[in-house]
Amino acid sequence: MNALLKDGYRVVKNSEDAILKNIEACKEISAILQTSLGPKCMNKLIVNHINKKIVSSDCITILNDLEINHPVVNILKKLSETMNYEYGDNTNYVFTIATEMLEKASYLIHDGFNVNDIINGFKIGYNEIDKILAESTSFKIENFYDDKEIFKVIKSAMGTKKLSNNYDTLISLLSKCLSTLMPEKIETFDVDNIRITKLNGGNLIDSQFLMGMVISKEPNGIVKKKENAQVMILNCGLEAATTETKGTVLLRNAQELVNFTKGEEDQMKKIIENIKQAGVDVIIVNGAISDIAQHFCDANDIMTLKITSKFETIRICKLLNVHSLVKLRTPEPEEIGKVSSIYVTEIASKKVTIINSKNKKLGTILLRGATNNLLDETERCIHDGINAVKNAIKSNLFVYGGGCTEVQLYYKIKQLSQELKGIDNCSVKMFAESFLSIPRILATNSGYNNTDVVNRLISEHSKGNVEACVNIDRNDEFITSAKKNNIYDNLKCKKYAIDLAFEALQTILKIDQIILAKPAGGPKPRDKNPDFDEDF
Repeated sequence: MNALLKDGYRVVKNSEDAILKNIEACKEISAILQTSLGPKCMNKLIVNHINKKIVSSDCITILNDLEINHPVVNILKKLSETMNYEYGDNTNYVFTIATEMLEKASYLIHDGFNVNDIINGFKIGYNEIDKILAESTSFKIENFYDDKEIFKVIKSAMGTKKLSNNYDTLISLLSKCLSTLMPEKIETFDVDNIRITKLNGGNLIDSQFLMGMVISKEPNGIVKKKENAQVMILNCGLEAATTETKGTVLLRNAQELVNFTKGEEDQMKKIIENIKQAGVDVIIVNGAISDIAQHFCDANDIMTLKITSKFETIRICKLLNVHSLVKLRTPEPEEIGKVSSIYVTEIASKKVTIINSKNKKLGTILLRGATNNLLDETERCIHDGINAVKNAIKSNLFVYGGGCTEVQLYYKIKQLSQELKGIDNCSVKMFAESFLSIPRILATNSGYNNTDVVNRLISEHSKGNVEACVNIDRNDEFITSAKKNNIYDNLKCKKYAIDLAFEALQTILKIDQIILAKPAGGPKPRDKNPDFDEDF
């Protein structure tokens, strides 16, 4: 084979060796991620290629900052990215379940089972999952305007990043925010209607919810507050236009100096007056504001607000449902947005501007925290909670969390395996055991003996106690009721994760050869000679 290919190619011929090497690679990465699963998870400190330090327990954040070269591991990474894109949650779950299924399949391969027989056996168990999950439905959210109902939905999603002892306060804050901003037609709920602003200092318990959009700076001029105002947005500077020519001017006397600046002043005065006559009360500028333009804006009682971020400008355009102007001119009526209020307030010794739209409900969660890493992780936690509600709008059926549903899947699928014989019996049993990895990891991360916890859970479920789950709040009892503690997972989200994991399992098990080409690129550049001078 090597004789047929160019120099540098490597080929793993034995199909079993190829499959087992792929599974080992997946297990290596999964071992890193497993300790970051669940509320009692550990953080990872990653220093990336540009020397940026990331502290996080978020699966996607970890995978994106790990430069993974292995093609099969990248398949599982793609699963997590797909899960994050579709549901914004269960990214670690899908990676862990897929790896566990592969590991159970590797045991059968070692015992001499054919790969196709293993896949067929796993498929028998997989076909029962829809029925089992439907029977396990335990909660259905009806009222999205009740913050107590929303609290139940987002608790499990946000609980996976237990940031501090005050995380219940954070969940309550988001519940209030979501119930307040929920539109009349819940299907039109937009996650972008909830903005997150981060301010260093204070504690997480000092975080607050504000109606409107928060800009972390104050207006430039003397006008600090406007009610029922009309707004124009400039995507250029509020200053006189200049030509790209040489700026040398010959002035022969004092009168010429006066006339030189007067023409520019008259031009700017006319532009600002025309803007005022068009009904504009506020100008939001993504660019520079000249002193002379600011002077005439103050004289005409126009508020000016300078925005340095183009993304912030896009969000304001979306809030006001208008387009930004790329040239300084008098706006048309359809280019003017309306706000119910725009004003300055002080939060934590920092002046901020709050914009409230007339047409759209928009709110901002103002996060406080000691470090940037804590604020970033809290922001990811809030995004998980928002996505949990978005998923609940798509499908409002929930199953018990905390490893409870996985034990139920194991128990029911194992009962099915006892009705089968031969290869199918072994394959279905192994498929069932792969689900026990979730309660086992949750128990290990909580500091329990995972064997004792899993055996106790299986015993409780066999007695009909379908609410039994891992008690993450470590005390004398390591089993608790998922219903009493409001631990729920979205049924559709969990089913989609298992679907993705099973598809990846089939793909990876059918890879019988690994053919690696020589990496592209020329030789590395020579190192600098230490004997050369700096300027050589």
